[in-house]
Amino acid sequence: MQHPPRAASLLAWLLGLFLCLGTARPAWAQLPSTAVVDPDLTRPINDTARVAPKLTKKQKREQAAADSAKKTERLFGLRVTRPQKALILAGIAPGAGQIYNKKYWKVPLVYGLLGTLGTVEYFFQSHYYDYKRAKDEIASGRQKLGSPDFKYAYVENTTDRIESGIIFYRRNRDLYILLLLAGHGLQMLDAIVDANLHDFDVGKDLTLHWQPALLPVPGQLVPGVGATVALRVKQK
Repeated sequence: MQHPPRAASLLAWLLGLFLCLGTARPAWAQLPSTAVVDPDLTRPINDTARVAPKLTKKQKREQAAADSAKKTERLFGLRVTRPQKALILAGIAPGAGQIYNKKYWKVPLVYGLLGTLGTVEYFFQSHYYDYKRAKDEIASGRQKLGSPDFKYAYVENTTDRIESGIIFYRRNRDLYILLLLAGHGLQMLDAIVDANLHDFDVGKDLTLHWQPALLPVPGQLVPGVGATVALRVKQK
């Protein structure tokens, strides 16, 4: 007849233990944030700075092989990259870099630009030379003002005008020499750019492929509206 009281007491003990555990769990969850273990304490103590490991001979050979793999062109017996070859060719002969890149329509533009600058430079150079010669001839007494032996300076009737002409033509000659060099450098730069873009698909199917997308915004639960853009590289 003692079993029911014993069972009731056991049930009451288990119920009390359950209540104690239930009340203790929220209390543990409400511990302040300072009770979190410092992450630095979980890290191994190491005061030495991280130094990049030295490459082994095998790794150096692999890196050199990867670099040389980019040099797939040959020029004068040397292995060079495509941009390097385009640069060298354009530097040796204007328009050669454009021909190498198969941009044939640019060759007339290159020669039109350089030809125009070269013609203007020759104009100022020839006038400068003739005016300078006229000055020397008149100063030495071998020629007189308005001599027909002068190609351009014969129209001048004073030595001051000849001196002014020397300054004018020399200044413009120097300017167009710089412009001619700049034009030559510009066509070299154009050849390099075309060579670097050679591996990109510039067909009608390339352009920029974009589509709307929902992008995550830091600190917010609701994503933002945006667009994704993809550039496709031509497959060889």
